[in-house]
Amino acid sequence: MKPTTKPQRTADQRAEEAALRRRHAAQPLRTKPAGAISRSSFAATLELVAQLKAIRERQDLTLAEVAARMGIDPPALSRLETGKMLNPTLATLHKWAAALGQKLAVGVSPA
Repeated sequence: MKPTTKPQRTADQRAEEAALRRRHAAQPLRTKPAGAISRSSFAATLELVAQLKAIRERQDLTLAEVAARMGIDPPALSRLETGKMLNPTLATLHKWAAALGQKLAVGVSPA
């Protein structure tokens, strides 16, 4: 629930916040967070999700049918397909492929 009023800050707190915003604007953080994956890996995950969704649609299966085969809730599968859940586990991807009668092949290639 959103607060209905803004928090009251002192003049010193507002000045400190403004100084912090100026420092960040002058020198924003440019380092990748620890554990972040590369753009190409992220794109590959999105492509795989799109392929699995397309297979489901070609087979005329509903989200509910595939989710039941996977043992998850339909909203969870919907979040995967729409990209709202962007970091599926390998186990989830394997279950998804199996629910569609497919086999997920995972490999390694040079960076």
